[in-house]
Amino acid sequence: MKLLEYQGKKLFAANGIPIPQGKVVTNALEAVEAAEQLGGDIVLKVQVPAEGRGKAGGIKFVDNSFHVHSEAGRLFKMNMEEFSIEKLLVEERLDIVEEIYMGLVVDINTGEIIFLFSPEGGVNIEQIVAGRPEKVYRLPVDPLSLPPVYQLRRFIRRGGFHGKVLEGLTGIAEKLLHLFFAYDLLMAEINPLVILPDNQIVALDAKVEVDDNALSRQKFEKKFWEERDQLEKEARGIGVTYIKLDGSIGVVGSGAGLAMATMDMLEDRGFPPANFLETGGGITEELMYNTLRLVCKNGNVTGVVINIYGGVNPIEKGAKGIVRFIRERGTPPIVVKALGNKQEECWETLREGGITVINSVKTEDAVESLLELIDARKVQAKTSGKGMM
Repeated sequence: MKLLEYQGKKLFAANGIPIPQGKVVTNALEAVEAAEQLGGDIVLKVQVPAEGRGKAGGIKFVDNSFHVHSEAGRLFKMNMEEFSIEKLLVEERLDIVEEIYMGLVVDINTGEIIFLFSPEGGVNIEQIVAGRPEKVYRLPVDPLSLPPVYQLRRFIRRGGFHGKVLEGLTGIAEKLLHLFFAYDLLMAEINPLVILPDNQIVALDAKVEVDDNALSRQKFEKKFWEERDQLEKEARGIGVTYIKLDGSIGVVGSGAGLAMATMDMLEDRGFPPANFLETGGGITEELMYNTLRLVCKNGNVTGVVINIYGGVNPIEKGAKGIVRFIRERGTPPIVVKALGNKQEECWETLREGGITVINSVKTEDAVESLLELIDARKVQAKTSGKGMM
């Protein structure tokens, strides 16, 4: 779950990381009032979970309070990557000497937690990473043995910092490291982290992502933003992870690995997936019924592959949900690959419901079977059309 900038900064401030003075507003009049309270030059920043807000015109520097109302009004009328603008962050404008990048991320290739630091931050950090990777320093972090302060200081010193600035950056690095683990984060980035003329250091931006699986124990507000797609919004209510894609084959997996392997095999066969969907391990009749209902709401779906595995949780109840959905609603072709706890009972229920079952360990068998069913339905449709003529 991604936090908006102001939410991330609120988390930073609560953990001792300095942020600019600012206020969140919901209309242009509130923006004027906030600007008057802050005094001096200000910055208006749209609050949406989109990349490149500055380059897209979503961040405006205003040096005359007379223009705040008109600039804020214009920003509220924007749409950015399909997100409407519901909130602006009105902040004091700071005199910046230097911009730095600092962040903790999970490496998607290795699963490692990496502390990243670059003495050259700002809007062009992507170009720096791509063109001069030697300017981005990496420190692998062991969750069971966090790096001590002296190691963080040595790491930050690689950027050429000394004295008060080095100590200040080291302190922020230590606090960022603490909150990353304390709040079950997947990402905590500050770009830019800025140095002011008096050597104060301030987090000018905040990009924070929380592990969805930890939201039950973390006390974040429930609404972070409106998902850009109605189906993704419904998925959150069902309790599954769903991402809508541009293909035609629905995919349901009881784990991210199963879902992604299925998607890759469909892509290889020239049938791109219509979605990514992970149910998690708690497969019930209602969950599978609602999951299929969600997937088939996408009008582009011409077939569905369900790839589930029962470990501790039995899977035979999920089969009842699949059969109930088909009997009530009718669907495009569906193939189910189901293995694990109570698999025989699952297979029997599915076969009695007229559903194609794959009891092989090979996901490609399920993909192949579904594509054959889709082809057969196309032939049947053509034959029926000729008969009517």
